[in-house]
Amino acid sequence: MKSKSKAKEQVTERTSIKIWESPIIKGSILCFLIALVTFFIYKESFGNEFVNWDDQVYVEEQPLVLKKEYSKLWKTPVSLNYHPITMTSLAWQVPKDIKKLKPAPFIQMNVWLHLINSLLVFIFIVLISNSRWLVAFFTAMIFALHPMHVESVVWVSERKDVLYTFFLLLSCIVYWKYLDKYALKWLVLAGLFFILSALSKAMAVIIPIIWILLDILNGRSLKEYKPWLEKLPFLAVSLFFGLMTISVQSGGDFGGMLTLAGEKSVAVAKADVFTLWQRFQFASYGFVQYIVKFFYPLEICAFYPYPDDNKLAGAGSLLYPLAFISMMGLAIYSIIKKKVVTFGLGFYFITVALVLQFMSVGLAIMADRYSYVPYIGMAFMLFYLVDERIKEKGNAYMYGYTAIAGIFVIFLTVKTKSQIEVWKHSENLWTQVLHYYPKEDLALANRGNNRGKIGNIPGAMEDFEKAIADGCQRADVYEGLGNSYGTMSDQQPEKKQEFVNKAITMYKRALEIDPTKGNIYYNLGIAQLQTNPIESIKAFTEALKIMPYKETDILPMLGMSQLNSTKYQEAIVTLTKAIEIGAATDNTYYHRGLSFYGTGDKAKAAADFSKALEINPNNEDVKKHLLEF
Repeated sequence: MKSKSKAKEQVTERTSIKIWESPIIKGSILCFLIALVTFFIYKESFGNEFVNWDDQVYVEEQPLVLKKEYSKLWKTPVSLNYHPITMTSLAWQVPKDIKKLKPAPFIQMNVWLHLINSLLVFIFIVLISNSRWLVAFFTAMIFALHPMHVESVVWVSERKDVLYTFFLLLSCIVYWKYLDKYALKWLVLAGLFFILSALSKAMAVIIPIIWILLDILNGRSLKEYKPWLEKLPFLAVSLFFGLMTISVQSGGDFGGMLTLAGEKSVAVAKADVFTLWQRFQFASYGFVQYIVKFFYPLEICAFYPYPDDNKLAGAGSLLYPLAFISMMGLAIYSIIKKKVVTFGLGFYFITVALVLQFMSVGLAIMADRYSYVPYIGMAFMLFYLVDERIKEKGNAYMYGYTAIAGIFVIFLTVKTKSQIEVWKHSENLWTQVLHYYPKEDLALANRGNNRGKIGNIPGAMEDFEKAIADGCQRADVYEGLGNSYGTMSDQQPEKKQEFVNKAITMYKRALEIDPTKGNIYYNLGIAQLQTNPIESIKAFTEALKIMPYKETDILPMLGMSQLNSTKYQEAIVTLTKAIEIGAATDNTYYHRGLSFYGTGDKAKAAADFSKALEINPNNEDVKKHLLEF
């Protein structure tokens, strides 16, 4: 009886081993674990809000997205980026009733894309590592749960990151398939995914270079002409999208191929802002810091400003460049010795190179979101090399390695949960930045603007005044302080004019710093509307020149300022246009009625007043004027 029982146990054990050794079963179980943990951690973000950093530009106040103008989104750069697939995906999620616009669907879509990307990372690494399951599993888990990736996933505006990565991974997987049998259809399909990725985010221009790294990893000789010749069309596509990006981020329209909308600005710093040595230092700093934060991501936040006086202090000014040169030398040397190191470091460098501030773009020296794709190369190289050494030492070492890797993933997951909470709303986001950089003007401005928006005027003014006291020269800080004074003028009627005058002073100071901001002209016009309508007309006219896409907001106010200036005929023309383009509110009809009344045309005035009451029967001002007829 005992021997039969033992035999049964052995058969059961062998059967379970065979089941586990099945690639389909093993892959399915590991994919399920990756998906389950990723969803469980990121579902906490479904209650997060829009943040006041680009979300208004991409969704909340983006007319092309809100009106679902898909054809225009394919011709128009948004926020100095041409990414029509990304913008189309955002527009597709806007509800028919814009009043029901909420961040949850956008964040949920980002999370689902991130979850799918994590599974694609797993599949990709299984393929290129020759089915090293633990290497693929832990690489995918690092990608899925690293806190540096929270920014790319839960920030609505970073839809472009998760979307371009989705197509990038598909392109790389299909290209690896092409390397198996060199069937042209696979190369064409890889190229199609490459183009879709580039239309989601211009960073995808590096995909043909990743293919070259895959050639090296696959053992393909690069001394032959074919690997280079077959990539020429795709390198031409990369060059096309690269030149387009430089044009757009420099404020151009790529030779008239694109349509510019909104206020003209640039993202690329002028060549003389930083010296060549400074650019190299900043690039080296980012290159090394992303690696440091891969292992130790405790002090992370949404914004990393350039160092004081744009200079790296102390030994870092030399150590960062030396570290960068050493690691790149190691990658080149390892082409002969260790192709995995070449691929890992090469993948990391190629996918991060364009954001290393060789050519300074934006206001930050680095950003968490820039690590989203590069960490795939880092994690793959790390786990492959460890896995290779451990397999030679037996099961005990393998169990230890698995336990240590698991603890590292848990450590990252805990930080990821807390970072998701940081992105819950704007107050948390900018408070964390100010924890590390207490004098950062951008953070003070954005937190102050958010506090003003939610009604915390004292808190908003505290942030703005702190920034100004520190010598801030940001237009939005003075604009925010002007908005705070404007709100206080409504809250304290006895001091209304005093606060209005202070608001006007702040808006004028903001325009001295940056006269290209249409929204500041608009707010100035509002402040001047009652006491100085002639100046108000000038302000609204400038706002309309800079922001023609906001004419539904500006024209009613311009018409009102013309009415207050007794320019009745001009007011009638302006308000008629406002009604025709969709700003047909009760107040627009009321003000046009007053303008008709001013010209002596009481019949048209009465008709407009009646129309205003149809829209809003509770408009007391209109009722009062109708009594005069």
